[in-house]
Amino acid sequence: MDPTPHVAVVGGGITGLAAAYFLQELSRERGRPVAITLLEAGPRLGGKILTERVDGFCIEAGPDSFLARKPWARLLAERLGLGEELVTIDPRHRRTYIVRQGQLHPIPEGLFMFVPLRMDGLARSQLLSPAAKERMAMEPSIPPGPPGDESIADFVARRVGQEALEQLAEPLLTGIYAGRADRLSIMATFPQFKEAEQRAGSLVKGLGGGRAAGGPSREPAAGSGNSHRGEGAGGGLSGRAPGGPGSNGAGGSAFLALRGGLETLVDALVHHLTGVTVRTGVKVTALAAASGVAAGPAGPGAEPAGAGPDPAGTGPRYVLTLSDGTRLAAHAVIMTMPAFAAADLLAPLCPSAAAPLRAMRFVSVITCALGFDRADVQHPLDGTGFLVPRKEGRAITACTWVSSKWAHTAAPDRALIRCYLGRDGEEQVMALSDGAVVDLVRRELEELMGIDAAPRLVRVYRWERAMPQYEVGHLDRVAAVEQALASWPGLLVAGASYQGLGIPDCVRQGELAAQRALAACCP
Repeated sequence: MDPTPHVAVVGGGITGLAAAYFLQELSRERGRPVAITLLEAGPRLGGKILTERVDGFCIEAGPDSFLARKPWARLLAERLGLGEELVTIDPRHRRTYIVRQGQLHPIPEGLFMFVPLRMDGLARSQLLSPAAKERMAMEPSIPPGPPGDESIADFVARRVGQEALEQLAEPLLTGIYAGRADRLSIMATFPQFKEAEQRAGSLVKGLGGGRAAGGPSREPAAGSGNSHRGEGAGGGLSGRAPGGPGSNGAGGSAFLALRGGLETLVDALVHHLTGVTVRTGVKVTALAAASGVAAGPAGPGAEPAGAGPDPAGTGPRYVLTLSDGTRLAAHAVIMTMPAFAAADLLAPLCPSAAAPLRAMRFVSVITCALGFDRADVQHPLDGTGFLVPRKEGRAITACTWVSSKWAHTAAPDRALIRCYLGRDGEEQVMALSDGAVVDLVRRELEELMGIDAAPRLVRVYRWERAMPQYEVGHLDRVAAVEQALASWPGLLVAGASYQGLGIPDCVRQGELAAQRALAACCP
């Protein structure tokens, strides 16, 4: 029997790639050889990170950037030699708009997300009614609510009122998750707000200057697909030079991108996986305990033939059955696929983990990119884009003026615009044909921005069940999964379903999973 421990990483998105990379690097650093296999069911690696370069445009099908204040993606990019490729949002175009009654209104100065740190900009804005502004000004005098989890809607309405929730907070906060404010958990999505309320009795008092609490007020995630959860920098390979609470390593920009597109991060990771066996187009169809291995109340699960007993406990613990009919023995398994897929694999082996995984909901979304000749777009495109509150009743949920936000995405005489459709309770757009999606987007862009020209380039990207919903109780569900899996050493889950869906969060989860898998293999 080969004495070298073997770790199987299931899923080739950014979490799986990061896990495989850090496994490789950690084993080398510690002098503990580990065999690593990365398995991806689809034909390509990278998951939701997909960059298309066509006709002079650089189009992101999924996320277009990542948060700078969460250091893990930036540090990984630098470690892979991409430091010089990191770019920031054009400082001339950091304003973001929100739609109100069919008109675009800039987010007022002095707001940190929905928190009125200054009232002068809010007083001049037409985004909210006078009554809503008065209600927001009362925030410092509103007593804190009870500790513990609650919905974003309940929290925000209590702090700043219903209109501010619907017009400002809901598109800013829930758009990241394509979710509903009355279902999403404040503690799983934006715990810094709840913590500030409990600590200081008020968000205005607790958040102070705003930037140290999670980012500036003028760069919300307008369709960026990044999580804003607060956390520390941590340690490990990617955390050797973390930024402090107010540091983002981005020259003041809240977001970072890569000049060649985010897929260059995927390409660099794959290039550096010199000690990893990478297999695409191969799905894991079953997961079982190896013969002689048992754990906790979940039982040993199926005992596949060919995995002999291991009384000493030094051999493989798990056997993975693959779609090509082969089997793979592993000492540890890192599952980075969505929670519902992980639940299917875990159900026979650890049903107590599968149940909370299946309780996690997912939403499908569409990204529609339109490329124009700049002369055909009369709008000044003087910002990063706009967000659309649910009550506006539009198909577009957010729109990024990509070529204004990121100069590398189009030539100066071109304009690239990206729109997002679909959110919790509004997934009917998924049934439309690509042509119908484009017609719908063009009609709404004409109504909101006055663009009536035909685009020179169109792309529609469909993401089925792509957005995990961090609903009230999410942290308890994740804890239940981890508690159940604790009985199975080296059996781990990681990825956007659990501890943050932004690229930095996924990189960090991949690194932590690598550390835990290595510890299980080489105690």
